[in-house]
Amino acid sequence: MRKSGMIISAGVSALAVAAVVGFSNGSGPTGFGVTAAMAQQSGAQQGNQGGQGDGSKGSQSGQGNQGGEGTGQGGPGPDSDSKGPQAGSPSSSGSGGGKPVWAQEGIPEVELGRLSVARSPDQVLQRAYDEALASISPEMVDFYSLSLSEMILELSTNFDNVSFIDSPLQNLALFQDALDGTSTLTSLGVTNTTDTLLATFLGVASDKTVPISPDTVLAVSTILGTPITGTAADDLAADAEAIRIAVLAGHG
Repeated sequence: MRKSGMIISAGVSALAVAAVVGFSNGSGPTGFGVTAAMAQQSGAQQGNQGGQGDGSKGSQSGQGNQGGEGTGQGGPGPDSDSKGPQAGSPSSSGSGGGKPVWAQEGIPEVELGRLSVARSPDQVLQRAYDEALASISPEMVDFYSLSLSEMILELSTNFDNVSFIDSPLQNLALFQDALDGTSTLTSLGVTNTTDTLLATFLGVASDKTVPISPDTVLAVSTILGTPITGTAADDLAADAEAIRIAVLAGHG
């Protein structure tokens, strides 16, 4: 940023010096016009160099315009909402100026702990989802096919021998996938209800020592684009909390 400012200042100085030289040579209007054009071209080149330094600082590049009408490359255009390179991620629709849905509407004030990674950009969640599916083993298929009570028993008493996905981000990616009522795990051989899988993904993704409440469910599901409310949130919170406690008991 300092380098860009020095280049722009040099462009302005070049114009000033060129103008003074034009007058001092006594060349009159014609001579001054030639000299100013040369200075203008030089100032434009300097302004462009300054603009290339940092496209997000279009207003600073604009100082090069005063020296020679240079324009910074990558600076915000007239239609920009001036919210930086991540504006519009993960959702650019609506009237929120590129804010995601949960930022526009707000979420419950609840401690999320490592569940906060649900705010990751779409491409990060997609990569975690792909990695989770690639890691599914026959042993994991067996685990995810258990009933909720059987999962709780395995996690709390046989934790070290249970094969399951424990990455918070991967679990949340699988959670997001199942929010439409179906889970891709069923195409890999898992036989279970979507509700049980949602509870498992959320319970494992959560901090072991942070309780899961209906507000937790609402917050996370809203962040991921499909809010779960009412009795559905209550039921999912209770099941996910049981999974969390089982992980805490088994892992220690």
